[in-house]
Formats: sequence, C-alpha cells, structure tokens
Amino acid sequence: MKKRKLKKKFKVLIVLLLTVLSITIGIVLYISNNKINEDALEIKLIGDDNITIKWNEEKYIDEGATAKYKDKDLTNSIETSDNLQLDKIGKYSYKYKIKYKNIEKTIERIVNVVEYTPPEIKLKGDEKIIVAEGQYKEKGATAIDNYDGDITDKIEIDTSNFEDKVGTQKIIYKIKDSSGNENSVERTVIIKEKAKNTKNQKVAVLNYHFFYKDEEDRKKNCNQSICLDIKKFKEHLKYLNDNEFKILTIDEFVEWMYGELEIPEKSVLITIDDGWWGTSKEFGNYLIPALEEYKAHATLFLVVGWWETKNYESKYLSLESHTYDLHYEYGNKCKYRSKVNCVPYDELKKDLHKSAYVLKSHKAFCFPFYDYTEQSIKAVKEEGFKVAFIGGYRKASRSDDKYKIPRYPIQSSITMNEFKNMVN
Repeated sequence: MKKRKLKKKFKVLIVLLLTVLSITIGIVLYISNNKINEDALEIKLIGDDNITIKWNEEKYIDEGATAKYKDKDLTNSIETSDNLQLDKIGKYSYKYKIKYKNIEKTIERIVNVVEYTPPEIKLKGDEKIIVAEGQYKEKGATAIDNYDGDITDKIEIDTSNFEDKVGTQKIIYKIKDSSGNENSVERTVIIKEKAKNTKNQKVAVLNYHFFYKDEEDRKKNCNQSICLDIKKFKEHLKYLNDNEFKILTIDEFVEWMYGELEIPEKSVLITIDDGWWGTSKEFGNYLIPALEEYKAHATLFLVVGWWETKNYESKYLSLESHTYDLHYEYGNKCKYRSKVNCVPYDELKKDLHKSAYVLKSHKAFCFPFYDYTEQSIKAVKEEGFKVAFIGGYRKASRSDDKYKIPRYPIQSSITMNEFKNMVN
C-alpha cells in the first residue's frame, strides 16, 4: 500500500517537474524569439552628413533619412529636431531619432550657413589726390557688408607706404567682415611742393559756359562764342591731368583764399556759369560725363530758379549761386547791364537768400555778366557768401578782393597754346 502511494507521488512530482520545465523552456524560447537586436536597428541619412548653403541665396531642403529594423521599414516613425537659424550665419545641427521598443538611435546632419560676398569699401574723396607738402588730411573710407551692415569702424588704414613728403604716396584701406571675406581700396596721394611765396601765389580760375558735341548740335542749340566744343574741354582736362595740376574744389579754393590751406604751385579752379546747354542732364549731358571721365572737379554757378538741381548731380560737380532769378540784362531801364544791380536792395537780398537756401551753401557767388556795384557786393556779403567771382582775364591771388575774384572767360575760339598760357 505504501509503495503504491509513493509511486503515485513520484509520478505527480515528475509531471510537475516536466510542467515547470516545459513552461521555463517556453518562456526562454519566447524571450529568445522576441529579444531586440540593437545592431539590427538602423537609421541612415539621405545625402551628405555635412552640407553648406549660402546665406540669403540658397534655401535648405531637408533630404531626410531612412530607418529599419531587420526587414521592417521604420522610416515614417523618424522624429526630427533642429536648431536651424537660416537667417544667420553659423553651424547648425539637424537631428533624426528612431525609437523601436526599448531601443533608440540618433544621427545628425551639420548645416553650415555661410556668406562669401566681400564687403563694399568706398573712399571718401578721390582715388587720386594732389596736395601741397604738409597739407594732406585723411578723408577715410566707408564699408558696407551685405550681412554685417555698416562696418566702417572695422576699416584698417595701412599707411606703411605713405610719407608726407614730395612724391607719389600710397594709402591702402582694408576691411574684413565677420565671415572672413576681405576687400581693399587704394588711394594715390601726389604730394607737391607748396608755393615758395604763398602770399603772391596765383591761380587760374577758368570760366566756361556751354558745350556742344558736333557741328549740327552747335548750329541747333549753342551758336554762341561762349559755347565750347566738348572735345576741346576734354583736351583741357587731359592736359591738366597729364601734367598733374591740382584741380581745386570750391572748398579748397575758398580755404586757400582765406589762408587756411596751402596748395601746389600748379593749381586751377574750373567754373561754369548758368547751367544751360551741355551742362545739364536735361539739356545736352556733356559736362558731367567729361568730369567723371577725368575725375576732375568743377563748380557750376547755377541760376537756381531756372533749372532743377537734380539735373546736375555728380560727386565732381559743386553747385553755387548765380542768383535765383536775376540773371537778366536790364537794357535801357538801368545804367547797369545786370538786373542784380538794378532791383531794390531788399529784392536783391531776398533773391540771394532764396538761392543759398535751395543750394544749402554760402560758399561762393558769381555776378551775372561779371557786372557788380558796391551795393550788390554789400548784399552778397550780408547774405553770408564767403567769396564772389567776376571776369578779368587774369589769375587770382590772395591779395585780390574776395568779392571780385577774377577769371578767364573761355571763348569757343581758344587754342591749346592759349589755354596752356592761362594755366601755366
């Protein structure tokens, strides 16, 4: 009886053991069959892992990535994140993350936003400057970058090849933007000896009026003795340029007259009267292109009320007063030729003030027809003009009356030898 019971218990124990073993094996097999193989989870970039795009020129288009676990496509489950600021130059990260069960993998693409355009740098003043020894004043330059904006304060001025002594000197202006793009410009400074006797130094002030381009143009628009062939004018400019004359601005001339500036012995001032044919962008645009071609400065005495100042805009052309609306011959109504000397004093003052207001300048005045009186000179002084010009056919000096500065009126018949005699 006992043996049977023991045998029965043994059988039950065996069954239990087999059952536990079976369950254990099943669990092991299940875990084994369902275990994640981390190496089998893959995520790959489409395209390069490091790309460069040009700021403000190219757009970033994400090429994406792919992901799978063994043969199972998980691409649609990829999560992305980035710190892109495409409106700013810099290095940015674009990340791709895949999660599968308890495994996670991440890759990234580096996006470089760059800018290759060098900054624009411009000289203040001319590329070539002629000055007397000891008179050079640094004018500087400006710099604008398409990304950084105004970076004028970053300009470096290289004066290692500049000495303030007679000769040809060089100054280099360098600029570098935040991306490392560089640019530079150069100024040539020709330094001449100043006049040995500055008190008696004389300057030819040339007085032109109108210009024509060919015979047909002359007959149709400019048939006067003071109307000059533009080709002759260019010959004058070429001669002055080739022989290194300093062509003065009106500012420089006025400073020289007042003893505030010394200039080279070979200096001239170019003036043009009225503002009519050949001098305006509206009426025969010959003067300004010629000045810009030779980088020569000139002063136009404009009858301000007759023409718009916008028609004379150029860095090489200064505008000064030739009255607002008094450039008329008065005929038999007055013993003087110019209306300037015939109108009531208050009317003259009002006209002068209006012309200066429009031009925003009181530097210089030019008397129409070279005609003046002590009263009209008084009005010019009281309005605040610093100098005034007439005719005279001789050079100007510091000893001249500052309100009767002589000039050489240029006639159409002028020869090159006559011109040379005027300026030399």
